Parts: sequence; structure tokens; C-alpha cells
Amino acid sequence: MPKNRKNKRKRSYNKKINIICEGVKDKSESAYFKALIRDCRFDTNSVHVEVVDTKINTGLELVKVAKSLLKKDKKFQDIDEYWVVYDKDKYTKHPQTFDQAYGNGINIAFSSICFEVWILLHYEFTTKPFEKGDDLIHYMKKEKKYINYEKANASTYQTTKFKIETAIRNAKKMNKIIQEGHPNSEIYELNPYTDIYKLIEKIKSLGENS
Repeated sequence: MPKNRKNKRKRSYNKKINIICEGVKDKSESAYFKALIRDCRFDTNSVHVEVVDTKINTGLELVKVAKSLLKKDKKFQDIDEYWVVYDKDKYTKHPQTFDQAYGNGINIAFSSICFEVWILLHYEFTTKPFEKGDDLIHYMKKEKKYINYEKANASTYQTTKFKIETAIRNAKKMNKIIQEGHPNSEIYELNPYTDIYKLIEKIKSLGENS
């Protein structure tokens, strides 16, 4: 009798990026990155970029999810990347989150006070701090009337994508000014701050080079 062999699905790509986002409900990051991925032209024979949705909404728990994925794909650690996307908001365990992530080779795309500072930078350069995310959304939507912004709206990326290079320039300039003004502070102590562009540049480069 022949041995009963289980069919193992062969991995057909050489590079994978796993993006672990906060809980799906009312979360803009997941919708934004899914739209960005759809817009990129990856060679699916070599590149796979995936948003891993979770019901988790704390940075440290998201890092734990990333660690479990990393452990599962242990043999691909040298070529795969794991990104946790989260924001400051009212969360407090940032030191533990960053220590756990960096200690395990996991990247963080972080925003303060919220992800929406990245969206605002498409329309203006600013170093204006916001106490909470709702204040920033009101500023964009009601005060400046830049965008009819709604959380978790998949159209946000399509609306803003033609200004993405402006947003990247503004984010880098903003971070530089804020960090120079607070040289002894960790990035999670700053407001405003966002390095979402690092993950975006990584994804777009894979689309261009695949």
C-alpha cells in the first residue's frame, strides 16, 4: 500500500509582508492599507503583502500576534517582514510594546496622536498637536473642509493617493522638527508624529521592483 501523503501547499512567492492592524471596527488603518495593496502591481509569483485583521486594539497584543506569525513562518524569517500598525490615542504600554517588537525583529508603523495625522499631512504641513483623534478629524472635516473623512472608509486611500508624495515630505519634515525640539523623548511621547510612510514606501517599492 502506498503511503498516505498529505498535500502540502507550496509557497509560491519569495517575499512576504504581514501587516497587523488594530481591531477592524472603526479602524482606518486596515481599510487604508488594503486599498493601497490593491492599487499596487505586485508580481504575485514573488511578492505577497497581506493585512492581518484582528479584534485586538492594543499595541502589545498586536506584537504578540506578530510574534506568533513569525514563529509559524520561522524558516522565512530572513525574507519576510512583520509590521504592527497602531497609534497612541489613550494607550499607555508603549515602552513594553516597542521593546517586544524590536527585540523580535518586528517593525512598528506608529502615529501620534492617531492615524489621521497621516491623512492631514496630505493637505498641509503642520506641527499642531491634537489631544484626541476626534479633534483632528473635526479639524480636517469641519474646520478646514479638506476631506469628508470617515473612519474605516476604504475610499480614503483613493481620495488621497495623488497627494501621497506631499504627505511623505510633510511627515518627514514634521518628525524632524518635533524630534529636534524633544531630543530626549521617545517617539511615542511626541505629538504629532507619524512614520506610516516607512511602511508605505516599502510596499510601493515592492510593487515597482517586482
